[in-house]
Amino acid sequence: MRILLRMGLGGSCFAAMFMVGVTFLDVIGSKLFDHPVTGSYEFVALAQMVVIGLAGADTFVEGRHVQVEMVVNKMPHRLRSFISAFVTILGILLFSVLTYEGFLYGESLRKVGETSGTMGIPLYPFAYVLAISSLLLVLALLAHFVTNAIRGEG
Repeated sequence: MRILLRMGLGGSCFAAMFMVGVTFLDVIGSKLFDHPVTGSYEFVALAQMVVIGLAGADTFVEGRHVQVEMVVNKMPHRLRSFISAFVTILGILLFSVLTYEGFLYGESLRKVGETSGTMGIPLYPFAYVLAISSLLLVLALLAHFVTNAIRGEG
């Protein structure tokens, strides 16, 4: 599991560097040479989708995601455990649906041959990447749930 999360994070970092490179070339090309990078908006938008999607599961596992705990921290331990378990189950359900629908959406994009407007980049691989990233998050949430259930923390 850890290897899959690190691979996703590596892909996310690569996509982030790609975004920076394209943006840099686009700015230099348009300001100095009056010739911007064609399709830079599409490249950056698609790479941004990969960055956010692939980093999600690793962010959760490492505890770097946003949590609002002001009210929950003041509750009794049993209630906190119950709320934690309930929220984790909701997350598992949500991201399971996103995984399923992401693969269906990717397949529909593949069948109709949907591409980006300017560069004609096929869009279905990006839907599959988001579906895979949702699947990784489901696995991370399941591991979190099982670990907390064994510890008795909810």
